[in-house]
Amino acid sequence: MQGASNSPETRLREGAGRLGLDLSAVAVAQCLDFVELLLKWGRVHNLTATRDAGEIVTRHLLDSLTILPLVRGQHMLDIGSGAGFPALPLAIARPDNRWVLIEARQKRASFLEHVIRQLQLTGITVINGRVEDYRPQRLSDTLVVRAFAPLSELVASTRHLWHARATVIAMKGKEPFEELKALPKEVQDCATVVPLAVPGLRASRHAVVFSNLSGGAAGQRG
Repeated sequence: MQGASNSPETRLREGAGRLGLDLSAVAVAQCLDFVELLLKWGRVHNLTATRDAGEIVTRHLLDSLTILPLVRGQHMLDIGSGAGFPALPLAIARPDNRWVLIEARQKRASFLEHVIRQLQLTGITVINGRVEDYRPQRLSDTLVVRAFAPLSELVASTRHLWHARATVIAMKGKEPFEELKALPKEVQDCATVVPLAVPGLRASRHAVVFSNLSGGAAGQRG
């Protein structure tokens, strides 16, 4: 049994504080309920290899929250949401934002919808499909992706959703030098690599942030 000093709630509160975030009591409760749902469903649907609540807080919730300062605007898109990272922790931390979560696998999309209902989250839509087929009436302000394909595949799959005011955030482990070199020059010029520090985690983390997506780097609107 975990002591109070190392409980999931303590990890979450202290970790959020180290990230400069002041999570409300409601947000903390929603995050912890999310962890419990993930553990329960994970045993059946293999949603995450992590089976310890505290480790889920560190490796998934806090990891997701590291990019919160990079998120811009009100309308967000999470590509390949999987078990809900990074979108759900970000949505809990900023409940006024609106999110679309795209997930190709039916079981995982069903899990996301279940979490949203159980936690009574609002402003979140789950789409069971592929991002290549997603044609929204309104383009998102920020696109986020975690544990996705190489950057070249991300660009190819999402470029139709890019526009001059968009921000695209790709979460990575080690700094992806080779992946960046494989991108077209006009896309490389829009990229900034931001080191991320996850409280309680020594592993290397980075975010590749694409912004100022004007001219040839932006997708066609329509």
